[in-house]
Amino acid sequence: MENNIRKAILVHVVNRDNKELREEYLEEFRLLVSTLSYEIVAETTYSLREPRYSTFLGAGKVEELKKVIKLTDVQIVFIDTTLTFLQLRNLSKELEVPVIDRPHLILMIFSMRARTNEAKLQVELSRLKMRLPEIVHSEVNLDQQTGSEIGLKGPGERKTELKRRYIERRIQILEKKLEEIKKHRFEVRKRRIKSNIPIISIVGYTNAGKSTLLNALTSSDAYVEDKLFATLDSMARLGEVKQNISAIFVDTIGFIRDLPPQLIYAFHSTLEEILDSWIIIHLVDISDVLFREKMDVVLSTLKELGASNIPTITVFNKIDKIDNETLNYLASIFKDAVFISAKSGVNIDKLKEKIASMLQELIVRVKIILPYKDAYLLDEIYSSSNVISRKDTEENIILYVEGYYSTLAKFKNYFAAQKTA
Repeated sequence: MENNIRKAILVHVVNRDNKELREEYLEEFRLLVSTLSYEIVAETTYSLREPRYSTFLGAGKVEELKKVIKLTDVQIVFIDTTLTFLQLRNLSKELEVPVIDRPHLILMIFSMRARTNEAKLQVELSRLKMRLPEIVHSEVNLDQQTGSEIGLKGPGERKTELKRRYIERRIQILEKKLEEIKKHRFEVRKRRIKSNIPIISIVGYTNAGKSTLLNALTSSDAYVEDKLFATLDSMARLGEVKQNISAIFVDTIGFIRDLPPQLIYAFHSTLEEILDSWIIIHLVDISDVLFREKMDVVLSTLKELGASNIPTITVFNKIDKIDNETLNYLASIFKDAVFISAKSGVNIDKLKEKIASMLQELIVRVKIILPYKDAYLLDEIYSSSNVISRKDTEENIILYVEGYYSTLAKFKNYFAAQKTA
């Protein structure tokens, strides 16, 4: 069995942006690699001044890695930074084993985690978009030079051109398929919005416990695994917040620092569902030493998506993993946050109360003056709000209604205040 164990070396990079190599960052990189079931047999750090154009690493570090690879019989090297395709290719040739940088490592995990057809298409699209620059900018080899001397394309150039064309065609096919899925998703989102049921998105850093919280809030059985990116697809479940108040809870893909831009692009339609939210639950793993930095990553991503103006509840999860003194200290700092254990159900009722309170604040009471010519809207008004009173006059139907503003806003042209303005 030992022969089947895949061995890996990790290279941690210390550079101008990351002068302090914190143990927590090292641990996150180890966790990413372990997710792919590799045994980490050696780790090394590299202090970067100026990256070498051809190999990123200096000659001394390359020689050091060669010796370690020979001694440990390693099959792969992971490096915690972003390399160019030229650097990846040259390093792999020098070391005689595959070299994988951080973006490609995350892509490998996404590929392994993809379960639905949409997720698989998104991962393949990301892989091809990351591969295309390598094909387009590949260096001219001797075959190409020989061909170009007589004004013809050499065998190497023809091969490169064929690869490029295949990838470009495949990208077009994948984008078309994803666009069709996006249209279907949009229709589902429209029906969800039209249902007038509040939508609450659960967002957070990967492995914060979002799927576990979804299950706790909705008594459902969404897939849960204590690993990075266990969920790549958004899931929506109906749950009761309190008596007569229900909400649609949406579990979203986990965020992570330095997520490759191609992956953000590919999963953008999935992340767009967050924009439909009435409330966002920002779930944080309180037992993580880097929770503050990870909160910043999530908040920054929400800002990029245009969702930073949506009312947000900060929820600290996994309180069962910290001591009471730490919990009390953090509770004194984050006074508006809710502290829970989604796994054991601790304080889930408190979270529901907070959600109900915020939803209650979104309820308004308005006077609607509806002309008889628009009486066809009555059924929709009655079904989407609580009609407190109704008076039929000679010209109009006067209604006093109560409901969520986001639902009643569609009738704002009939609000009494706007009629008298």
